Amino acid sequence: MSRGGATGGGSSHVARCPAMYPAGPAWPRLRILRALWALLAVLLASWRLWAFQYIQECTWQVVLNKFETVGKNGMSDRFFHQQPVATLDSVFSPLVDAPTDQGEKYLSFPYYLKINYSCDGESSEAQVRKGHLTGLKPVVLVTFQSPVNFHHWKIEQLQIQMEAAPFRSEEQCTAEQVCVMSWYTPMPIKNGSVLMRVDVSSNGLGPFIPTKRFQVNINGFLQKQQDNTLHFTVGNEIFNLIPRYFMNVPSRPLWYTVDQAPVLILGGIPEEKSILLTDTSFKDSFLVELNIDSCWVGSFYCPQTIFTATIYDAIATESTLFIRQNQLVYYFTGTYLTLHESNHGSGSWVRVLANECIKSLCPVHFHSNGSEYIMALTSGKREGYVHFGTITDGHVSFQVLPKQRSVCEGIQVFNCSITWAVFIAGDYILLMLVEIQDPTTRNYFQVVSYDLVSDNLVILYTIPEFIPDARGLEFLMILGTESYTNFMMVPKGMFYNPYNNLLFIWGNFLLQSYNNENFIYLADFPKDQSIKYLVNSFHGETAIVTETEEIWYLLEGSYRMYRLFPSKAWEVHVSLQVMQQSSFYTHIETMVTLFYEDRQLYQLVYLMNGGQGRLVKRLVPVEQLLMYQQPGSHYLLERRRNHLTLSFTNFCPFTVMRLRDLPDPQIYTRQERYRAHPPRVLEPSGFHDQNSLAVYQGLVYYLLFLHSKYHKPYADPVHDSTWRWWKNKKVDQDYYFYLASNLQSASNVYIDMASYEKIYDLKAEHELPERIYLDKGTSYSFSIFVTVRGHSLEFQPERELRSKVDLGVVLADADCIEVVVNQKVLINRNSVLFWVTLRDKMSCFDQGLSGHHLMKTSVLVKVVGAVGHCFQNTHRGLHMQGNLMIPLLIGCPPGKRLAFDITYTVEYNRLQNKHYFDCVHVDPEMPCFLFRDTFYPFFLIQDLVTGESGSFQGSYVFKVVGGGPTMDTVMEYSEEEIYRFNSPLDKTNSLIWTTKNTTTTKDSAFNIMTHQSLGIEWLCLENSPCHDTIPHSIFAPEFFFKVLVSNRGVDKSTYCDHQLIFLLHIHGLPLSAKRALFILMVSFIVFIGLVTLYIIFCLLLPPMVKACNILRWKINNIITSESYYTYKSSSRIFSATSGTKSRASSSISSSVSSKVVEGNQEVPEEPLEKQSIT
Repeated sequence: MSRGGATGGGSSHVARCPAMYPAGPAWPRLRILRALWALLAVLLASWRLWAFQYIQECTWQVVLNKFETVGKNGMSDRFFHQQPVATLDSVFSPLVDAPTDQGEKYLSFPYYLKINYSCDGESSEAQVRKGHLTGLKPVVLVTFQSPVNFHHWKIEQLQIQMEAAPFRSEEQCTAEQVCVMSWYTPMPIKNGSVLMRVDVSSNGLGPFIPTKRFQVNINGFLQKQQDNTLHFTVGNEIFNLIPRYFMNVPSRPLWYTVDQAPVLILGGIPEEKSILLTDTSFKDSFLVELNIDSCWVGSFYCPQTIFTATIYDAIATESTLFIRQNQLVYYFTGTYLTLHESNHGSGSWVRVLANECIKSLCPVHFHSNGSEYIMALTSGKREGYVHFGTITDGHVSFQVLPKQRSVCEGIQVFNCSITWAVFIAGDYILLMLVEIQDPTTRNYFQVVSYDLVSDNLVILYTIPEFIPDARGLEFLMILGTESYTNFMMVPKGMFYNPYNNLLFIWGNFLLQSYNNENFIYLADFPKDQSIKYLVNSFHGETAIVTETEEIWYLLEGSYRMYRLFPSKAWEVHVSLQVMQQSSFYTHIETMVTLFYEDRQLYQLVYLMNGGQGRLVKRLVPVEQLLMYQQPGSHYLLERRRNHLTLSFTNFCPFTVMRLRDLPDPQIYTRQERYRAHPPRVLEPSGFHDQNSLAVYQGLVYYLLFLHSKYHKPYADPVHDSTWRWWKNKKVDQDYYFYLASNLQSASNVYIDMASYEKIYDLKAEHELPERIYLDKGTSYSFSIFVTVRGHSLEFQPERELRSKVDLGVVLADADCIEVVVNQKVLINRNSVLFWVTLRDKMSCFDQGLSGHHLMKTSVLVKVVGAVGHCFQNTHRGLHMQGNLMIPLLIGCPPGKRLAFDITYTVEYNRLQNKHYFDCVHVDPEMPCFLFRDTFYPFFLIQDLVTGESGSFQGSYVFKVVGGGPTMDTVMEYSEEEIYRFNSPLDKTNSLIWTTKNTTTTKDSAFNIMTHQSLGIEWLCLENSPCHDTIPHSIFAPEFFFKVLVSNRGVDKSTYCDHQLIFLLHIHGLPLSAKRALFILMVSFIVFIGLVTLYIIFCLLLPPMVKACNILRWKINNIITSESYYTYKSSSRIFSATSGTKSRASSSISSSVSSKVVEGNQEVPEEPLEKQSIT
């Protein structure tokens, strides 16, 4: 038997007392303990009251406002709209003397964040005015959660930091300046993100207000009615919280996909088909009666005899809600346009697994491979199977596991039942807690593993029939040789933490294992209790709720369990809260659920006060409860002369513990952060109006728009997403400032270009990051400074310093991570400095896309003997020290990309080829390259988080995967075509390009390129798609190649599978010989025809001109003669009255006409002379 635990001196349960007591009754000792608790409560209360007298407790308040409700008091809105509102042209068009581009469209987000704060004893309005006058400005940090489906959306950790703008209330006010005011910032929306964390902090001026976090999530289960009111699509809201819904009702677990579910639901309302629904993590919640049919289809194969309307199981995912009522399972997909880019939400609850009898649902806490998962356990005819559900973009599908045979058949038993199931996504393993029903013996339980890839079942562990006898130890390694008690082991469920590979099996006991095979029994948990559910922070802490609503606490990596409720410490805490008149505690209350949020443990409780009930989310002060427990167990009674002396022992081995030498966090947290300040208003009071807030909205929107637009294959000359915004306006920066200084800016608004930027130099804040990303071979280092309690440093005979403060390290995956700890003893400061370095061992990950398929692991660093004993009092309250859980994600971190360095590529090609010819129609975004020139491509590795950008020095494979003569006709090539067009082994005369490099992949299928390669020569052979390209104009043919560049399998320096797909524009392609000859022949024929026509035209031109002249004169002569005879005939009518004079005149006219006719007949002989004479 292998046993572990504390010895007599190290157990925190043992009270060190004298061996003998004086004669007399035992009640004085009990009276001393009671007096001790009373004294402790009074001292703590008086200390806190003294602190409150000098430091007021202030807290931030945040509500959501639509554009129309800005400036109106008491207004708050729900996050329903998900698309930007109309353009802000009317606001930005007057800004003629501003750096904004009048040609761009500036949109607005639909919501603002309205920010106030309040302190004890004073109204919020007075406090806000006071803060504004003392220079207080709230700083809002919005963190967008990455989406589940990384195949659809890019994985990134994006933040935007905004300074709030002061705004006066629009209500009537008798004061000259301001009565009621608030601060406002835009509430941005990002495609692919439905869950946002909003951290509100102070700028350092005014009153001290601690940073507070709010959950501001999109609720896709709302719809607008005709009267513009919002209603739930899943059911009808119930406004009356009847006490019977909650009072004395057992608590239930809160199940959801961790860090992905914007809306949480909770069932368990007795005899009602209702759920609690929240989109603010139970800051507020709604009771909704569901629109489900509530039918019951029990039959001979479904052994369910009782019908109830209660919703027993409820699970929330990113966009879909699941519930179980009786044996029926329903789901409802919300309307999330930012996720699905279409309105494909459910119109009603959808029933699934209609022909199955579902006895329970099991959650999967983490998503993987772009999907979320859920498991349904069956009974009746399909006993021994698990229905494994997959949720991708709101689409739900189920498959039956195991695929070939049931679990009972796989483990070769006649009758079995699956009690619980856990899915390990990283290994595609399904762990099942199976109850084997043997008629000859008692039922027993086994842990069975099912491999989804190989379809293989393996029995991992058989749970003992009875609870082991720990014999006073804190824990016991189960080896099979230990003794057992008479208490039966009744397993009820399992829980798995993927970060530290810790598996819990729970029931009326608690077993834990790090390899799913060897288990440790935790003896602190009482045998007469039964665990109902576990909750985990995934940062090293576990809370346990029993069937009797007791709350127990366990620090992972240790074996000591603490009962938080009920306990003496809880009574002390409640007494102090009642003394402070806290509204979060009453004498009549019921816990609804227990859950972790941001590493802190919270209760959702139903409070009854004065006959009125309400739901309250309150913090469970774990550190304070653990500290209150210490005086009761760590004390010493010593007899001095004739009386007993009470003294306390501090078991914390140090007095001070600090983290030092923390590196800049962004390179490890991969957080991209932007900064935005409101535009400056020129009004003397400094208050903004509707127009200036609208300008702020448009600027924040355009800043995030530039961020999304920056992800393109061609790299900009400057590695910054905001560079294009101000690149043409920087020269006029002083002019804009001059106008603002003289109050001449348009619309009384000044936009400072330096206020909208990306931050690359964040500094560490004396605490470890929430999680750390490690690439291949990278390391993370920090130091721990510990001041030892008392005189713990001593010299050894070997004259080497040794300290009683030891640092322990627990690795979840020792094959993947190594830790080096160096110790330095500082004698003059009575301290010890530990240097800790975490390093990836380059052995547990292949290659993956940026942010995809990351391996979860962790490192636990703890000071020996500090767990549960060491606390630090900070402005945020008590903080436990000595136990550091560091989650690690191994793989290609998000925020890294490969980009085509077009600027250097053009310069280098011009240098090597002695010239550079761009296309006739120049496109600055996509320069052209000449076909006959050798092509030298260069690429950049850009870090979007730190701003680093450098030449890619690794190896890569260059493939043409598509192409076309125009951008509209670019088509994808098949795998077989890609091989023929790019492989040097091709024998079909289909190569598009070649290189003089001789390095190839292992199968010699493709060439391996580097930044020092000899360049690419374009071939476009006979059977290639770019061969014999038909020109569309008089210029040489062009072709657009779709190029894939990847380092997968050829570059071993990183875990990143850098894949870049871009279009390459090549012009000047040669024609084929046949087409060139044909064009030459046609051109020759056309040329000969044109020459012949020209010669003929030149020879026939003079005769044709002469003939035309003759014809013209003849026509003129005919016209003249006709006019003469017409005149003569008309003149004879009036000749009778004319007499002799008329006849003489007529004869003269006749003679003249005859001469003219004769003259006209002689014109062709000497035309020039006749004309000159005339």
